[in-house]
Amino acid sequence: MRTDKIRLIFVLLVLFISVFFMLWPPVPNAKNFGQRLFGNIKLGLDIKGGSRLDYVMVGSKPTPELTNQVITVLRRRLDDANFTEAIVSAVGNKGIRVEIPGIGDPKKAEKLIGQRAQLYFGEVLDHVTSAVKPAPKIGLSYAGAVWLRSKNATDDWYLVNKNVQVGAGTLQLSGNEVKNAAAAVDTQRGGWRIDLTFNSKGANDFFQITQALVGKPLAIVMDKYVLSAPVVQTAIQGGRAEITGTFSYNESQELAALIRSGNLPVSLKLSEEQTVGPTLGADVVRRSLIVGLIGILLVMIYMLIYYKGIMGLVAVLALFYNAFFVFGMLALTHGILTLPGIAGIILTVGTTVDGNVIIFERIKEEMRTGKTVRASIANGFDRSVAVILDANITSLITAFVLYYFGIGSIKGFAVTLTIGILGTIFTSLVFSRYLLDLIAPLVKNKYATISDQPESIKGGRSR
Repeated sequence: MRTDKIRLIFVLLVLFISVFFMLWPPVPNAKNFGQRLFGNIKLGLDIKGGSRLDYVMVGSKPTPELTNQVITVLRRRLDDANFTEAIVSAVGNKGIRVEIPGIGDPKKAEKLIGQRAQLYFGEVLDHVTSAVKPAPKIGLSYAGAVWLRSKNATDDWYLVNKNVQVGAGTLQLSGNEVKNAAAAVDTQRGGWRIDLTFNSKGANDFFQITQALVGKPLAIVMDKYVLSAPVVQTAIQGGRAEITGTFSYNESQELAALIRSGNLPVSLKLSEEQTVGPTLGADVVRRSLIVGLIGILLVMIYMLIYYKGIMGLVAVLALFYNAFFVFGMLALTHGILTLPGIAGIILTVGTTVDGNVIIFERIKEEMRTGKTVRASIANGFDRSVAVILDANITSLITAFVLYYFGIGSIKGFAVTLTIGILGTIFTSLVFSRYLLDLIAPLVKNKYATISDQPESIKGGRSR
């Protein structure tokens, strides 16, 4: 397969993926094409508004250290759930305020924030089907055991003991021993599952527990509900486990985020919830967007005038292509777009133009040496690759540092900047290259002299 055909396949594939996730799932009640095209991109508090939840810490005397710990856990939960633009702050001595952009239903936000996420693994002593909670069982073997309802079925009850009998003693395995939790596709049963990785102590305890419960069910409990109770087939080494069930994508992501972020040190009581409007005001947002669009339009006009015609048109098409890539990836990753994020997108307009300018100037240098247009394009790209990669990779490293150490709007800026830089590299080296190779027969080398032309067009007869 020729190289230009491979480039075309990648160009069309990336464009298809970008447009597909911009349009899917369809936006309900979309009033116009713009809402259908960009409706899957979540907007931040400063542009669209969201939900505000006020909590009061209960169960422990509030201290500055405790408040900071609660804020840290909530901040980690929100980041893990991809709400990087959310704002968590202390209100008074014992209050916590959480503002989440892009969520119009406070109940949905409350499900993620208010849970203490107390996870543990327990021994199942009995399992019954009942419309009401079964009566406690009496006896030494049931000491400490409690009836817990299945999260998936309201009439499923498990008698679970947190203290698992291992030999002559007992072991407890809690969520504190979980090193990582991640949602994954359940290829065997369909749907989604949560993969768990334990630390060294947890891996050893998990091995001993599964060794003692071979042929018996092991309950995975969170917040007084049994998430799953699989039968242990064999002792499990390596410190890995999975939670299976009828989880949707959003449920698996939220559950993994809760487990991964750790337990809240106190209980949170919701005192107020409300939906808030854009923090900057509609007029400020509108003016900012207009200014950004004017800037992009001026750049396009400049490129069309400076490169006169076809090559200027390639630069403009590259800008549009990179814009579709950025918005498509934001829709795919469920990223939240704020004004700092828009600033990151506008910055990538400059990097895209910069990449095309480097390429075009290299091509012009090759043309001045008398090479054909197609040869000039090939050599121009060969000489531009290292420069473009060097410039964009250094910016990419900066974006990674901003994302890793930043919070809130800084992370949102870093996300859009990272996506834009990746799009710039692909657009410059693949999309623009394909278009220039495609239009090469239409471009004339105005720098070539008459002596550089083929014999057939000098006016003389070839002999």
